[in-house]
Amino acid sequence: MKKEDELIIRYLDQNLSEAGVQKLDQSLKENSDLRKRFYDQVNVGAALEAEFSSPLLEEKVISFKQRNSMVSMLGIAASFILVIGILGYSFFNTKESIATLESNENAAWESSLPTLEGSELSAGLMTLKSGVATIRFSSGAEVVLEAPAEIELQSAMQGKLLKGNAVVHVPESAHGFTLVTPTGYAVDHGTAFGVSIMNNGKISDFKVLEGEISLHSPKGQSLFLLENESATLNDYGIGKKIVLSDEQPLQIPEREDKVLRIQTEGKCQSIIRNDQIEHLDQDYLMVKLDTGSNPYERRSLFNFKQDKVDWSKIKKSRLRLNLVPCGFGHRVYLPKTNRFNLYALAGFTGVESWGNLKWEDAPTTESATLVGKFEIPRSQERGSITIESNELVEFLKSNNASEYTFILTRETTETRGSGMVHAFASDSHPEASGPTLELSF
Repeated sequence: MKKEDELIIRYLDQNLSEAGVQKLDQSLKENSDLRKRFYDQVNVGAALEAEFSSPLLEEKVISFKQRNSMVSMLGIAASFILVIGILGYSFFNTKESIATLESNENAAWESSLPTLEGSELSAGLMTLKSGVATIRFSSGAEVVLEAPAEIELQSAMQGKLLKGNAVVHVPESAHGFTLVTPTGYAVDHGTAFGVSIMNNGKISDFKVLEGEISLHSPKGQSLFLLENESATLNDYGIGKKIVLSDEQPLQIPEREDKVLRIQTEGKCQSIIRNDQIEHLDQDYLMVKLDTGSNPYERRSLFNFKQDKVDWSKIKKSRLRLNLVPCGFGHRVYLPKTNRFNLYALAGFTGVESWGNLKWEDAPTTESATLVGKFEIPRSQERGSITIESNELVEFLKSNNASEYTFILTRETTETRGSGMVHAFASDSHPEASGPTLELSF
């Protein structure tokens, strides 16, 4: 840590001697970068004061009114510089870049901020729906997010992790970087640490990978953690410090329900109007609504068989599909939101192998029961889709058949010709898994 940064931290902690204050005063006059870092630290303290209103925090973080006469010794010149700097920073840089989206690894975002790799980011909320992403703050602090995650960028020296898992790497330039969570906050003292938000935001779990951090609760408690130490923050304060071994045992939550997952075992295929099978591929379950003069409408069917299940005892049911790109058509010719319908039949056995079922021989949606709906934005080309509904559970329970066949259709059509064909992985897809029916008893 640089000596000047140590002076700032000791000053804000009310632990700086008179000679130290004079030295900090002189350094602030001469060093514009140091003035910026000083402002960032003040801004962090103010934000934390607003985040966690606690008498102890008000007393300890940044309560200028309670400082002794050392404050006046920062001198008129430094005070003037700081006031002008803070006012200018606040009024003229409200949309100033405070971070950069360093990398996207199969990342899908929901955010009003830019999400292209390399984009500069101002203060705001970002939600990572899938993949891994790295955000580098202007201070140099780096946060690696694992989806699903939600982070609020607050300043160059502070972020708030609301959901998910993250690893924070803090170089010397960003000592004092603060990561806020729903249950408290951590201040870096030269470190790399991991944090996980659990139990719907009620628990924040911190693990120090190297260096040290200090944890702070809204109740005013604090705890220093060193390398290979861990602790949690919750509604009651700070949990017990734990020394980590090289590898922690996997904690598997107990399940009250028995869960059974059924695969299609190859009984899945697409059909196309007019049986133009050259426009199909057995690795994909394709769907498209085409109302043109020479329609290429596609539907997909998949069958699940399980003789030993008492379907009447099902508590929950989910159908899982994996969305994958197939290369047919263009997304720009689709509506922004595309709607899909899932129909079910009890006992139909016509889906035996790839290519055996023709369009005219396939069951119609009119002869089936609608058991689920879902939507996919046109911007999405990959991802896991889960269909869960009361209608699906009731259909399976009431029929209590040994096998079920599902028909997947797209309700929305293209805005013009050459619209994209949506595709989901079949059992033979080389990367993603095929349809899965998940039952809880």
